Amino acid sequence: MSDQLRIAIFTIVEGVTLVVWLALARGAASIGSMIAALAVLVVGFTVEHIMAYNVIHNRGLLDLRGVPVGQKSVVSLIESGIWALWLVLAGLNAILAGVVLAGLLVLEHTISDNVFKGRGTFSRLLDARTIGFSLIEAVGAGIWLVLVDANMAVVGIVILLVASFIEHTLAVALARKQTVRA
Repeated sequence: MSDQLRIAIFTIVEGVTLVVWLALARGAASIGSMIAALAVLVVGFTVEHIMAYNVIHNRGLLDLRGVPVGQKSVVSLIESGIWALWLVLAGLNAILAGVVLAGLLVLEHTISDNVFKGRGTFSRLLDARTIGFSLIEAVGAGIWLVLVDANMAVVGIVILLVASFIEHTLAVALARKQTVRA
């Protein structure tokens, strides 16, 4: 199976995760339903991150042998908090929400890359090489949310998936590069 198809598969996992989460979060009527929405994010992102790890290391998509599941779960918790914060901020100011999302995704993508490369989870917190694809993901997310609010959810989901596929393709390429040490 080609890398592009494998990246598309884990991109779809992320897209479904975000769409289900948004529907649950916006329909949440109690703390329990808000927790359920966050659980969808954590579980979905963990599955996506495991699949991404396996693509980067040329393994079967769902092969758990040797996958740093604990580290990828930590990254998934961080990413879930970032998206939850983004949604709260988007209700106040969409531009601020987008800027915060992009900035925090740089942090999350750097931490995730640390794990992909077998380093300590928090060994590096900022890698400038993640800025471009973090911006692509944040812009895609912002457009998705605007289109969902304009009753054009299907178009928004397509844009989210395209932006995420581009982000994932660039993240896989970065993760496969050797780290340059100064």
